[in-house]
Amino acid sequence: MKNNVNPLFFYLLIMAVTMLTLACSPSGANDSKQSGSFTNKSWKLYSLSVAPAIDWDLDGKKETDILATMEGCEKDDLLLLRNDSTIVRNAGKLKCDEDDEQEKHTGSWTYDKASKKLTLNEDNDAQVLTVVESSGSRLVVTYNWKATNGTSHQMTAIYN
Repeated sequence: MKNNVNPLFFYLLIMAVTMLTLACSPSGANDSKQSGSFTNKSWKLYSLSVAPAIDWDLDGKKETDILATMEGCEKDDLLLLRNDSTIVRNAGKLKCDEDDEQEKHTGSWTYDKASKKLTLNEDNDAQVLTVVESSGSRLVVTYNWKATNGTSHQMTAIYN
């Protein structure tokens, strides 16, 4: 059964996963090592995958490597989770549209150390991510969602 996936939904989902991947607690909700390694740092998406495979780009083929289906102008975007709990997105060197702002404040984030849940609040929507791994040079987050056909999927984003 083919998943009917709205490409805009997935683009927004990718953006949310990116934000979640970079989030951490600025004011002691994390231990000091984790907090120092996630905040006030520009993160670039290194890998974005989904399991089980889906027809992400609606070309009739199921994929697990979502990053490979993204445009170059999306792949170089940067995510910054500031200590003041704001989210800043940077368009990177390649803008998808000339009129896009280079840097844009897009919302806020929170992190719950006990549950390892990172919540990104952007565009009047909250995305809850699970922080799987965090260090000064690598951030791994997961996001669970259901496709329109009811199949559960897990997205994994790796930032460095």
